[in-house]
Amino acid sequence: MLQVCDVLCPDKKNNFQTVSLSRKTVTSRIEAIDKNLTSQLESKIGQFKFCSVAMGESTDINDTAQLVLFIRGVDENFEITEELACMRSIKGTTKGYDIFREFQEGLLTLKVPRTNTCNITTDGAPNMTGKNLDFLGSLIKTRI
Repeated sequence: MLQVCDVLCPDKKNNFQTVSLSRKTVTSRIEAIDKNLTSQLESKIGQFKFCSVAMGESTDINDTAQLVLFIRGVDENFEITEELACMRSIKGTTKGYDIFREFQEGLLTLKVPRTNTCNITTDGAPNMTGKNLDFLGSLIKTRI
């Protein structure tokens, strides 16, 4: 980084030399950024009049299922916000009710009001849209 600084901005090299890049410092800075971005998203979600959620589930290289939730919302000024809301690891099985549990936890964490949710989009996999113990069946049971 200092070599790049020599080329791009040699007058600022002293500023770069004083930045701590230890693991602990980088980790704490990433955590601070995460808290700030989450707080901003929660604030925007609180202003949504309507929102929709798109979700997908996939297995990573370590054979762990990952559920990703995207949220799109519109406020009273018709400003649209679309963000990656969260990514949740699913341990064990990936049946519909397992996915539904993580879906609920993700929305609760971000304080998304279910009453303002007007659309939920999935990838159409059987564990999402089957007839019995699927995601949609669990969702409908909790809305009644």
